[in-house]
Amino acid sequence: MISKILKQVPFFKGLTGKEINHILSIARERNCKPDEMIFLKAEIGNHFFIVKSGRVKIFTSIGTEKKKTFAFLKKGDFFGEMSLLGGKIRSASAQAVEPTELLVISRRNFKELILKNADFTLKLLHTLTIRLNNANKDVESMLFHNILGRLAEAIIGLSKNKHSSPVKIKIDQNELAQYMGTTRVPVCRAISTLKRSRVIDYKRGQLIVLNPARLKSIAGTSI
Repeated sequence: MISKILKQVPFFKGLTGKEINHILSIARERNCKPDEMIFLKAEIGNHFFIVKSGRVKIFTSIGTEKKKTFAFLKKGDFFGEMSLLGGKIRSASAQAVEPTELLVISRRNFKELILKNADFTLKLLHTLTIRLNNANKDVESMLFHNILGRLAEAIIGLSKNKHSSPVKIKIDQNELAQYMGTTRVPVCRAISTLKRSRVIDYKRGQLIVLNPARLKSIAGTSI
């Protein structure tokens, strides 16, 4: 049953049933409660993680108060590979956002997968390339966009793979500020501006995209 579910996840598409069953055979399951820390920045990394269900936040802390969220990961996404590929220590922290099930693969088994399974390695590299491009866009956004443009860009990023119409995103303003690498006050003001313009609505921790075309225009994205 699990192998059938994994075959529908983009990261595992193209892998044979035998290959997926091998991944499952070398992985153990870990259940996490909401807000449970999976690992902390600067810890020694000895495991690779695949999200079986739930949601995981990848973030770093700057000083005692400021945080920057790099990504929210969902079913089929993976994390923890950087410290296994060369860095030894974790470059960011990982935390469960909601009840989450993980598949956990040890360092030794992860290296064996890379060496013996070319499809797995290519998919890993493809995903890492996408993440690097997203990181470059984040840096560009912080350097050249005002807070309104950065908010619009962040909403577009969080809207990916959302198929409801209108798009609805469950996120509080503190989380949104951390995702943008800023503080809550300017984000609150930017949200109010977009609400007055009827580009979005926001209430009870849920953001609703009312005008996707206008949102892309504000973000500077081609429609």
